[in-house]
Parts: sequence; C-alpha cells; structure tokens
Amino acid sequence: MSYGIHLIRFVDGEPVPVSETAIREVLGPVTVGGMPASGLPESWDLEAEDGGASEVYGGTEGLTFNRFSTGAVLDRTAELARRTGAVVLPQDGPAILGDEADRKHLAEPLRADAIVVPSAALTGQTVSHVINPQPEEPRRPLLPDFPYHPNPVATGSVTASDEACVCCGQKRGWVYTGPVYAADAPSTGICPYCIAFGTAAERYGASFTDTVDGDAPRDVVLTILERTPGFFAWQSPYWLTHCGDGAVFLGRAGAGELKAYPSAVEYLRRQWPSGQADGLLDSLDKDGRPTAYLFRCRVCDVHLAHADFT
Repeated sequence: MSYGIHLIRFVDGEPVPVSETAIREVLGPVTVGGMPASGLPESWDLEAEDGGASEVYGGTEGLTFNRFSTGAVLDRTAELARRTGAVVLPQDGPAILGDEADRKHLAEPLRADAIVVPSAALTGQTVSHVINPQPEEPRRPLLPDFPYHPNPVATGSVTASDEACVCCGQKRGWVYTGPVYAADAPSTGICPYCIAFGTAAERYGASFTDTVDGDAPRDVVLTILERTPGFFAWQSPYWLTHCGDGAVFLGRAGAGELKAYPSAVEYLRRQWPSGQADGLLDSLDKDGRPTAYLFRCRVCDVHLAHADFT
C-alpha cells in the first residue's frame, strides 16, 4: 500500500501518549536493525515474519505506517492498537475503534463515520478489509469473543460457511473446522457461536481441545476445553498456560516465524536436549511437519510455544 495508516490514542478529542514499552515490544522484534537502547527512532523500517514491510514515523503521541504490506505488518499494527487503546485511522477510511465508549473521545469530524471492531476481533485482516473492502464477499457477522483464541479464522479453526449449524440449525455465516472430542458429536458443521455459548459442549458432552497443560483455575480450563475453538496438530494438541492463566493461541509457526519471538524459542529450547535444540528448531515448518504452536501469556505478554514431531 502506498498510503498511510495512523495509530493515535484520543482523550476528549486530543491525542495522548501511548506506552513506549508497548511500541517497543510489538514493533521491536520486526524493526530492521533493532530498536535503540532507549527512546524511539524518528523513523524506521519494519520487516515482518512473512516478509512484509512498512516505513514507520512518529512516536508515542502517534505513529504512521507508510508503504505497508498486508499480512503480518497489519497484524502488528492491530496488536499495538489492541494493547494501547489507540484508534486505527486509515487514510481516506473510517476510524476503527476497539470500544463504542471511545467514540466520544474522537475529534468531531471522525465520530460519525467511525466503526467499532471489538478488540478481540481487531486483526490485520480486519484492518485490511476496511482499507480495501471486498464487496463480492457476503457480509458475515462478527465472531464471538474468544479470549484464548482471538482470531480462529486466521489460524484455520473457523472458516466462512453458508450452511446451517448442525447444533443450533441456524445459518451463522461461519463453521468450526477444528477437532471435536466426544463419542457422539458431529466432527464437522458446528458453528462457533455454539462453542462460545457452551451449547455444543453441553449437547454432545464435547470438548475442543484435548488437554490444558499447566496450572490454571478450573473455570479457565473449562473455558478452554468447552468454549474455545481448538486447533489441529500432528500429535494430540494441548493448550499452554502461564502466570496462572490460559495462554492465547496465535497459530502455527516455523523456524522463520519464530525469529520474531525469542521468548518462544527459549521456551522450546528448555523442552529439548541442549545438543539437539538447534537442529530441532531449524526443522520447524509453519505449513508442514514438524511445526510449532505459538501462544502468548495474557498476563505478562511473554510468547510461548510447543512443537510436535511425528
């Protein structure tokens, strides 16, 4: 894209600073040459894990992304907006808010046309659709809020569908495509709403993840098992926990993608014999096998991962 996207946080119509720490943590891993030891550059270049790029200008009171690629760069932009409460302002497009309550803080000319995308659903793909809408695609409702799996479409666990849900009988516009663990449950055709509301788990005695690994409160474990879309793995998938809570599932990652997440790499290294770690890491393939499954802690934001080998 040759035009820009601005990220600005507003209070009472005026820009206010956002967290420099959040900017450094979200954009630092994909900043060409790395961030300075303190402060932010006046301008810098991004090179994301999928090869996409962007020029960045500004600072804590507002960032501009120019000549940006869709894909992982926009994912980083959306993540920064979610973490800081900033408004996404595409050039020649409506402001994108994470909460309706933020509308009153916008400058008057921006308020009427601003659209609300709940923070959990604010992704790079969402921003891309606002910038470059695809009118030939049917309009589909927003997905339910899945705090432990916020973007199941991007991870491949939910896909568009015009068929009626096998559980509720309604045409919801989406269908779950991940694993189902139950003796008599249908393996396909359940809509994500029946998962979010607990309807499918109650009706079929089903869960959608095999195991939650680590310590977390019972209500968290049940939410992950019964009310969260799962994901397919080459071996039996399990959900990571950290800081006493379930972690957020971000998707598959190979050796290239993991370069942007050094804490996830260290997490993997601790699971393997030291003499084999480098070879195992190099063999990981996002679209093949073996692969890694990337998570982020909801409490401290550290990235985690586990990998399978078959």
